[in-house]
Amino acid sequence: MFDRGGNELSAIVFNTSAPADVLLRLLHPEAAGSWHAFIARVLPDEVVDAIVVHPDRRIRSILAESYAATGEQRGRLVDDPHHRVRQVLANAPIPFRATAPSLPLPVQRRLLDDPEPVVRRDAAFYGKFDARLIAGLSDHEDPYLREASCHSWSLLSESDRERLLHDPHDDVRQWARRTACRDDARWTGVLLESRLDDSPRHDVIQYGAMTSAIAGRVATSDDAGDRSALALNTGAPLDVVRKLADDAEHSVRLAVSVRPEFTEAERAAIDFTVEPSDRLRPVEWVRTCQDADVLRDCARSSHTWLRRSAAFAEHLPADAVELLSRDDDYAVRLLLCENQPTVDGEVVLRTYLECQVITKSLLLSHPNFPKAGLSDRFADDPDPVKRALAAQDPGIAVDVLARLLADDDSYVSSAAAGHTALPLGLLLRACDNPETATSALRNPGLPPEVMHERLDALGVPR
Repeated sequence: MFDRGGNELSAIVFNTSAPADVLLRLLHPEAAGSWHAFIARVLPDEVVDAIVVHPDRRIRSILAESYAATGEQRGRLVDDPHHRVRQVLANAPIPFRATAPSLPLPVQRRLLDDPEPVVRRDAAFYGKFDARLIAGLSDHEDPYLREASCHSWSLLSESDRERLLHDPHDDVRQWARRTACRDDARWTGVLLESRLDDSPRHDVIQYGAMTSAIAGRVATSDDAGDRSALALNTGAPLDVVRKLADDAEHSVRLAVSVRPEFTEAERAAIDFTVEPSDRLRPVEWVRTCQDADVLRDCARSSHTWLRRSAAFAEHLPADAVELLSRDDDYAVRLLLCENQPTVDGEVVLRTYLECQVITKSLLLSHPNFPKAGLSDRFADDPDPVKRALAAQDPGIAVDVLARLLADDDSYVSSAAAGHTALPLGLLLRACDNPETATSALRNPGLPPEVMHERLDALGVPR
């Protein structure tokens, strides 16, 4: 069932102009349905003060996993009396396509030394803590923490590595060897002779150092996943990989086709296809490439997977960005707009209008999205998606905004209700309209006294 009250309360939490006294009211149990919104809300210190001592651990846990709070604010929960709150704190927040502030080093140390094993273990594996602290766990009595230290392999001494490679605990040994195999084919061979599940086995094959003998054995595996992983291993002997170009499995031939050594003619000679709807992870050697000329070659390639992968590359040169912005493959253009801040604004706009994925709205935050002038272009368009875009125009005329607020399409009227230029009278009317209330209550132009009145109406105590 649609919870209008809960949605309106959440909208007030999200309102960036909501002052501390409004947010403090929302900490009452009567507003618990809105607490999830605090995870994305920058919080004044007085609100953090109240959450840290709040009797309900649910709201304390939300602060613990907030990706908008500072590391210092979250770190105040390191002494929380409930270990589940500390466990949430030990896990790094995971905002979508963004990073969250790290916890202060003293807090990281405390969590790695927490009396509860589950807190220590989550901190070591999922906390994204300082690599030096994780390396310091290599001789910890808890095997899970020794296992975590393998993620800081480059910081370990030779004696620490050797000890972990022969650790008495199976999982520790396997992680140490899976890490060591990237530089030492001896451990690649040892691991492939052991009984690994498919996922770690494929990981070892794709990233492990390879001798011709090991690669030759993998190339004859009955598992197509083994053969695909081998083809994607840029350190695997090319003469072995070439033999997989005629493999019976399309996934294997496709993996072979993106070898960095191949020419365009060699790629074209392989029987593979990439459909517009295919979801493919970026080819790693392309995504991490820093050579502008190599990235230009990928952007010019007839191979769709290489062009999609180039769109991810942090070091993609400007001329390659411009070339890919005209690509025939929609996924290339979408990935380009999602990953390249220099894409021309009109390309971002066209991509937005064509977009069918749930992350479409993120394109509106692209630094080059051409918001100025959108009302002149789209306010009278028959397409409601375009009319809603008119409400993104910072310079929209008030009479046009009022007309959009009265639009029969709720998508358009809701977009208009969130515009900061909306006159107060119209904004108050939008707050009382079920179709636009949520958007209007998030409008930063809403006076705090109106927020308090709405909380009164929704039964939240003063």
